[in-house]
Amino acid sequence: MTLFKRELREALSIFYQPKDDHALQLLESLGDIMERYVMPDARRVDAEGVFPVESIKRLSDHGFCKIPFKARYGGFELPYPIYISALEMLGMACASTGLSLAIHCTVCSGIEMFGNEEQKERYLKPLIDGKMLGAFALTEPEAGSDAKAVKTRARLDDGGNSSRSSSNYIIDGRKRFITNGGVADVYFVFAVTDNGYSLFLVDKDSPGLKVGRCMDKMGVRGSPLVELQLDGCIVPRENLVGEEGKGYHYAMEMLHTGRIGIAALSVGIAQIAFEKSLEYSKRRQAFGKPIAEFQMIREKLADMHMMISAARYLTLSAAYAKQNGLDDYALKAAEAKLFASETAKMVSDEAIQIHGAYGYVDEFDVNRHWRDSRMMSIGEGTSEIMRLIISHRLLRRSDASYL
Repeated sequence: MTLFKRELREALSIFYQPKDDHALQLLESLGDIMERYVMPDARRVDAEGVFPVESIKRLSDHGFCKIPFKARYGGFELPYPIYISALEMLGMACASTGLSLAIHCTVCSGIEMFGNEEQKERYLKPLIDGKMLGAFALTEPEAGSDAKAVKTRARLDDGGNSSRSSSNYIIDGRKRFITNGGVADVYFVFAVTDNGYSLFLVDKDSPGLKVGRCMDKMGVRGSPLVELQLDGCIVPRENLVGEEGKGYHYAMEMLHTGRIGIAALSVGIAQIAFEKSLEYSKRRQAFGKPIAEFQMIREKLADMHMMISAARYLTLSAAYAKQNGLDDYALKAAEAKLFASETAKMVSDEAIQIHGAYGYVDEFDVNRHWRDSRMMSIGEGTSEIMRLIISHRLLRRSDASYL
C-alpha cells in the first residue's frame, strides 16, 4: 500500500507525461516512507505539539525538498506537479510536517528565483539538501493580509565607510505567526528600506534576533508558530536578496508559489478525512445495517469525493501553469488555494458528522483533520483575500480601467 493513490496518479498523468518512470518511482518511495514512518507519528505530534524532527529528516534524506529545484544546486529538477503531488501525500500523512516543509520549500523557491549565485551556494544548496531549515517572516502584529502595512525597518549602516563589503543593514521590528520560527536556520525577512520594501536572509544567530513565545494553536500543532523580535539586528549587506525596493514583488511571487503548496496540503487533509469516513461508514452499524447503506451517508461521501477531485485537478492545473510560465498563474494559484482549503474544511466537517460522537471526541483521530484544515483557509492569504485577488485579476483582464 502507498499514499500515492490511484486518484492522484490518474490526475497527475494529465499534467505530467514522463519520459521515464523515475519521478513516479520517487513518489511511490516517498509515499511508502510517509505511510511507514510519518503517518504513525502524526497523532502524537499533534497531541504533544512537538516539532517532527525525525519525519522531516527522513523525508529530506530521501530528497523531498530536492524535487522541483535545479540540478546545479543539488535538486532533482523535476516538474512542479511532481512536488505538489508529494505535498498532497504529506498532507494525508501529517499536516504539521507538511506545513513546515511547504514553508521551507517556499523559502527555497524565493532564493532560487531572486537570490544571487553566492546566496544560492551558501543557502539554497544546504536548504534543499535538508541540512538547513527555512522560515518566511512577513506577518506582523498589524500587517497580515495588508503586507504593505509592515513597520519593520532596515537601514544601511556603513559606519562612515563607503566600502560595500564592510557595511551592514540594521533591522528593527516585530514579526508574528512565523512558521518554523525557533527551529529555522535562516529567516526570509520582509522589511522597509529607504528605497521601499526589501527582503533579507537573516541567520538564526544574527545579533539582535530573538525568538519570542511559541503560540499554542488549534491545528497543525507540530509546526511551530512564533513571534520574532529584531532589535538592532545586524545583517550583512550581501544578505539583501535582489534589489532594494523590489521586495514586495519578490514576496508576492513567493506567496503565489506557497499558495499552490497550501492547496496541495488541503487536498491531502481532505483525502485522508474522506478515506477514514468511507471505511467507518462500512463498519458502523445502525438500525441493523452499515450506515454506508443509508442514502444520506452516501450523498455525503459522493459530495466529499467530488469536491476532493475538483480541488486536486485545480491544484495540479496551477502547478502546471507555474511550471510552464503560463500567463497569470497567480490567478490559478489563488483559485486552487481558495477552493482546496474550503474543500478541506467541508470534507473534514462532514467526516466528523459521519463519525458522530466518535468524531467529536476524536476516538478515531478525525477531528485533527478539521483542526488542521482551519489553518489552510487563513495561512498564505485568507479565503477572503483569495476572492479579492481572483476578482481583481478577472476585472483587470477584461477592462483596462481596472489596471
